[in-house]
Amino acid sequence: MQVTLEDSFRKRLLKKTHSMQGSILECIKKLADDPRHPGLHTHRVQGSLGVFEAYVDDANRLTFHYENGTIVLRNHCNHSVVNRSP
Repeated sequence: MQVTLEDSFRKRLLKKTHSMQGSILECIKKLADDPRHPGLHTHRVQGSLGVFEAYVDDANRLTFHYENGTIVLRNHCNHSVVNRSP
């Protein structure tokens, strides 16, 4: 599946450590290959319409939505922040 990044996602990604960037990019590859990959624990963000989250690791998530058959990456942050701003 095709994946695109919102500009804000790209800017925040560049501010992450090299190690975290690698983890996020690995998560994106899995998401593109299979959005339901068991390691991603993909699910809808509670209280939002059409926004999903996937696990980067135990503490970090990325959020996305589908648009015309494309996965649009919205945000990546600590798990506690996802519930406030998907």
